[in-house]
Amino acid sequence: MNDTPASVDSSPPADYPAELERVWQTVDGAPVTLRALRPDDLDRELAFIAGLSGETLHLRMQYASRGVTRDDATRLLQMDYRDTLAVGALVPGPGGDQIVGVSRYARSPGSDSAECAIVVADDWQGRGVGGELMLSLAVAARSRGIRTLVGTSLGENRRIRDWAQRFGFGAKTEPDSGGLVTVTLDLASLPPVS
Repeated sequence: MNDTPASVDSSPPADYPAELERVWQTVDGAPVTLRALRPDDLDRELAFIAGLSGETLHLRMQYASRGVTRDDATRLLQMDYRDTLAVGALVPGPGGDQIVGVSRYARSPGSDSAECAIVVADDWQGRGVGGELMLSLAVAARSRGIRTLVGTSLGENRRIRDWAQRFGFGAKTEPDSGGLVTVTLDLASLPPVS
């Protein structure tokens, strides 16, 4: 019997979109690697979520608690890179690369529209990471036949609402929703990216 723990396969899946990988610098010069997330990012995803403040979890992810299980995170990383995709912002950390932001979409079945979400670690907010993640996600979505990204935010989250409008999203408070705001981005309005 072999008692050696199974190693995590760190090779990208066969359909992994390597063309999304790039290094970008924040407004204060910190290098950030942007790339599609993979199943082997599970521990990084869990550490990222665990490191978010209660306020960020509530406002950005609309979570009432820190109750993200390993199974939940595993499902988030099961993507086909066409109809479901997540782009992560990673920086070097003491134990290897760590996630400091994630943008993701899931196409609505049989449509050219996708639900999207974005969250940035508290210490990295206000440094341009959110905008760069959203740009990467929008460009990837458009190249995969998605024409519209739609997200929701709590009405009390004025910061994300202002950010969404600066990025070009339309924002509308949903009637009878307790203040839930729907943000919509028409990807045809994005300038071509070279």
